[in-house]
Amino acid sequence: MSRRRTARRHVLVVAPQCASMEHLTRLEEAAGGLYGVLADPALGGCEPGLPDGRSALVTGDGLTSRVVRDTVHEAVRHAAEHGAALVLALLGHGFAPGRSSTLHLMCADSTEDLRQDSVNVSELLTVASDHPGVAGVLGIIDTCHAAGAPPAAQDLTAGARGGRTRLGLLMASSLGQPAVDLSFSRHLAALVRAGLPGAGGTLRVGEVLGALRAVVVGQNLTGLDFDGDGAAREPLWVARNARVRDGLLGGLGGRLAAEELTEALAAMDPLMPVPDITADVHAARRCREQLRGLPASPARERALRGVDGLLVAVRTVEFLRGWIGGDLTSARIRHALYTMLAAEGRLPADDPNPTDVAVIDELTFNHPATDVDGRRSVARFVALLAQACGKDLKDPELRAWGHRIEAPVEVNDAIVHALRRTDSQRLGLVVSLHSSLTGDWPEVLDAWLLLDGAMIHHEQFPNEAADRRGAESAVEAAVQWAEEHAATLELPLKRLDLAVPSGLLLAWRPEEAGVAMLLGIRYDVRLHWSSRLTPDAVLRSIDAVVAERWEAIAECRAGTPVDWLPHEDLADPQTLRDHLRFGRYTRGIGLTRHPGADARLMEMLLAYTPVLLWPHAAEGFPKERHGCLDKNWWAMPGALARAYRDRWRGDADAGLADLRAVWDDEDWLRFCRSFRTSTPPARTRDEGTP
Repeated sequence: MSRRRTARRHVLVVAPQCASMEHLTRLEEAAGGLYGVLADPALGGCEPGLPDGRSALVTGDGLTSRVVRDTVHEAVRHAAEHGAALVLALLGHGFAPGRSSTLHLMCADSTEDLRQDSVNVSELLTVASDHPGVAGVLGIIDTCHAAGAPPAAQDLTAGARGGRTRLGLLMASSLGQPAVDLSFSRHLAALVRAGLPGAGGTLRVGEVLGALRAVVVGQNLTGLDFDGDGAAREPLWVARNARVRDGLLGGLGGRLAAEELTEALAAMDPLMPVPDITADVHAARRCREQLRGLPASPARERALRGVDGLLVAVRTVEFLRGWIGGDLTSARIRHALYTMLAAEGRLPADDPNPTDVAVIDELTFNHPATDVDGRRSVARFVALLAQACGKDLKDPELRAWGHRIEAPVEVNDAIVHALRRTDSQRLGLVVSLHSSLTGDWPEVLDAWLLLDGAMIHHEQFPNEAADRRGAESAVEAAVQWAEEHAATLELPLKRLDLAVPSGLLLAWRPEEAGVAMLLGIRYDVRLHWSSRLTPDAVLRSIDAVVAERWEAIAECRAGTPVDWLPHEDLADPQTLRDHLRFGRYTRGIGLTRHPGADARLMEMLLAYTPVLLWPHAAEGFPKERHGCLDKNWWAMPGALARAYRDRWRGDADAGLADLRAVWDDEDWLRFCRSFRTSTPPARTRDEGTP
């Protein structure tokens, strides 16, 4: 019953008026209605297809052919950056020059039969579908001669993607035929709003065409569904089916359960009445018994798995709400989900505010093939969520729930897994280079062993040569010292936090230190700014501001909370200092180019932000590369440590590994406060003063 996760979708609706042709009185109405349903998260499921939050509904007078082409190309690049499918709707006047069969869209500067001042739609679709990174293109063409839109077959089966292109087309008319009054677009929008009885959870090109042909008269609606990418997450689809209920059993079952059951039951004998499974758990159980009474078939087995999955999901949500109650929060749900998925190398769904119903629905109906029925994933999530909410994993109610969902072994395994994970996080080692008076390599490194966040041992390790090699040897000596204590405590040591002065942050990669094996292979290495341990008066005065900014970063529900600064914004230190003092940058700060050896720049920036990112690759980290960080932000900074390991092991796609990061999160800020209250302030240079 594993279902593929819905890929990200972008939408762009372009509807130009043509000055040389009859004014289309319903153009804006049709374009706006179509955009509205496609951009509806519950229907079209699309995000705006243009960057920087601009409206992706482009319509009206003054849209020249060049503007239209540039706008579409910008949307294609934006979709590629995010690995999204692009839904592209083109509405307006169209023509096919002479006796040719290629559709041209007419814009403000177009004249019929003149190619140069119009938009070649076939060429536009070829460029979009063949662009690396675009997860497919769905074209909606409402013009005269719309059937002239498809690219030539050789353009789809060759090109930059070697034929792994995906293109679906809905076209309002055949060649030589007019499209009247934007009827196609208006009826399409109405169909998406109403849904389609008997169809599955998503509406495909063929289903939509069949339904629209019954209501759009006088036009020969045509379609194309080409899929050359066998590794795609899912087939191209037009919209979600509004007839499929968002929830089942009183809202305790989610959308995936509804989609799966609708499709599975529809695949049974058409004469068999579809049972009403929306009332209560008993109704679902009666449905299961009815299915078991039918002759065995693949369709019956799929339907049985769907009903069983629904029962697991509903019973789990009921259990969580009753057992955890008021301690069940969206932050804890997200923490447990991300923790589980990160350990399994999986990505979360694009939902910044996951609910208990949505998460259980996702885990039950969209699980790895190695998890036969989703119960293992559900059990692991519940155990981790219970830990996050402070529940006792030995509570008999937890195992009783495991019996109710027919997964006692999976629940026992999940409890063991959660307890082992807790043990692996209890111990941590902090090594600091803060004792340097010059911000260079110190003569001694301080190390603290932390148990459950509290300092239990402290030791100093000499760096007699006061150089990089000596510092790395001292770090390895500290690690060995900590491992000896870990063996005594019978706890694993997995995390290594390093506090480093500004200048050394730019030149040193401590995770690559290690004689026998890299430190970054053995431990999750995190970099921090050592000046927070011994701040001067100015840093102390804005300590609360940095803490507030960390809270804002941690609570971000969508996107990446980073203000990216291009290299030119760093050219004037006084202007940059003013921007920082005036509160212009309130989130994390990212640099698109390596700052060279400018330690003072690092000090200035780190004084105002708990998260600083910068590239160490020669090509920098321009905007088109930010997508890899967007996809992994939820798992930072652990995702960075994993990206380094992937790069060392030869994974050429570990693009995140080109970034460096100082990550002064809540745990580190708390450690710094504890250090300052328990340790006499050391004498340091005025590092950190803005």
